[in-house]
Amino acid sequence: MTESQHGNKTIKMHEIVVPTAPLSVWYYIFYGDNNESYVAPHWHRGIELSYTISGTINDFTIKKEHFRTKPGQILVVNTQVIHSVVAHNRGNGKALSIIFPFDYVANYCPDIKHQVIEINDYNKLNDDQKLAYSDLQGLLMRFYLIYFSDLKFKFLQMKELVDQVLLLLMSKFTKENDQVQDISQRKIYATDRLLLITQYVNKHFQENITLDSIARSCHISKEYLARFFKKQMEITVDTYINNVRAQYAHNELRNSNHSLTEVALNNGFSGVRTMNRAFEKLYNKTASQFKREFKNK
Repeated sequence: MTESQHGNKTIKMHEIVVPTAPLSVWYYIFYGDNNESYVAPHWHRGIELSYTISGTINDFTIKKEHFRTKPGQILVVNTQVIHSVVAHNRGNGKALSIIFPFDYVANYCPDIKHQVIEINDYNKLNDDQKLAYSDLQGLLMRFYLIYFSDLKFKFLQMKELVDQVLLLLMSKFTKENDQVQDISQRKIYATDRLLLITQYVNKHFQENITLDSIARSCHISKEYLARFFKKQMEITVDTYINNVRAQYAHNELRNSNHSLTEVALNNGFSGVRTMNRAFEKLYNKTASQFKREFKNK
């Protein structure tokens, strides 16, 4: 699990996605002026759609491919694909994220079990797909506008729009997955192991976590753990631990009057200096700078 903050609200980016009531999908609208600049590498069984409304997502990484988005751009993360987000543009940046639970999609479209959605490279779309892409942009913008409206039946309208989006994705942008066997075996194994590792880190981040302690909990060697995690997540275990700690510390700085030392120790850092280093790598500013800026808002 990883977390991202929006104001005083915590958005939990679970590997297991919980729909946003009363809809059957999870959705959220991110704002560049007060949203986190980082969502750590994670995955989920659901299918995620990201729509950049304004501004830029500086680096949306999907399966080791990097995207810098522009307004109107649509990205899809297929099931169980590792992805991360760096630096939603500050100021007027806005992005809509929708995650369709995999079972919800498979219930209506059983073929999705051996298919993938390909929409991320606009230049590779045919004319029919480009027309559908334009329709998707309109539907997603309507979803965004209705969300902020006071319409009596807004959630019914949002549900209708979500289903139209899913219909277009499935009818216009799916293709057979040539690696379906790999996904059904090795990928499930890798995902299960990653889940054990990341769950352990999120549960014990306030403690003195070591490669040895994680490896023992997963019944693997620390050498294998280091190689496996770096290959799958593109970051080291130590970096992931510090990212998790920094995200929790960031939340505490926003929502408490604790001193920097208290925040550091509460979230597993040895002191303010190590917390500042982790913050600087993750947010391009130290925890001390963030606390100062947040206090002056």
